[in-house]
Amino acid sequence: MSPDILNTLIERDLPAAQGGDTVAYGRLVAATQRMVASVALAITRDLQASEDIAQETFLTAWQRRGQLDNPQSFLPWLRQVARNRAIDHVRARRYRETPVDPLEQLSEVAAEPGHGPADSHERSEQARQLAEALDEIPETSRDVLLLYYREGERSADVAALLGISDAAVRKRLQRGRDALREQLLKRLSDVARESAPGVAFTVAVGVGLAGSGSAGAAVTTGAAAKAAGWSVKAVLGALAASVTLVVGAVWLEVRLHLRRARSDAERRSLVHNGVVYAALMATYMVVLSWANYANWSATQFILAAVAFSAAIFLLTYERVRSRRRHRGQ
Repeated sequence: MSPDILNTLIERDLPAAQGGDTVAYGRLVAATQRMVASVALAITRDLQASEDIAQETFLTAWQRRGQLDNPQSFLPWLRQVARNRAIDHVRARRYRETPVDPLEQLSEVAAEPGHGPADSHERSEQARQLAEALDEIPETSRDVLLLYYREGERSADVAALLGISDAAVRKRLQRGRDALREQLLKRLSDVARESAPGVAFTVAVGVGLAGSGSAGAAVTTGAAAKAAGWSVKAVLGALAASVTLVVGAVWLEVRLHLRRARSDAERRSLVHNGVVYAALMATYMVVLSWANYANWSATQFILAAVAFSAAIFLLTYERVRSRRRHRGQ
């Protein structure tokens, strides 16, 4: 996203988000999530931790949105919150010994859109490769190099997101590249792109907003809305806002892939895949909300989540296979 478009989006959507507009806030999340996650990943060198920290950062921003009066301070504030949380995570990591309940872990994996059992091994391998590469890069170059590949290799966009000059971005990029072997640099660029937060991340933030308990401002669904005495009309309205957020996030992700398309046939394939993906993710949001509202059992919830996760994985695989097929022609 170009600096001008990014600034226009923040100036337009931040005031709306301050007024409780979750759809506007979803656009802000989709536009900045790769930056926030990259800042956290550069410090923690832990892929899963970086995404958790990024989600916490956006939930904190939502809760404190009333304090962000100046749109120009929004990006610096996000970066600082992400850095502080990442530093706290690194300091606490050596002291944290938290036993994991296997059933609870299975439920979390199944419920996370796009990160089901089918690709958990791939995520672990991505995390290992990222950590290995980041260990070789100077600290001042890590977030720049990650974000450069995640933002379509546009240094001006990276400069706008990180609040530094384009010349500084290019200098740090060169330092990072010089520190890596050619093969490891190629792998870093591929894994950085593949692991960049996408629609699933935006959905997770939306689910977090749903459970944040903000007084009538956040999207509230399921048992929380039921307990609060919300009408069916209010629940449907909140759900519609969540679905709009998801569809908007899919569109932003598809646009990023379209910029890299090399033929009209590849573009048509990407658009078709994006439409099906958006419909699937929107349906997933509806099913999750209904499952919570109808008090589904843990078994029912896990089966539904696994089914959707498998479908999402197949769609993602088909998109990758289609791109390779078109580029091989």
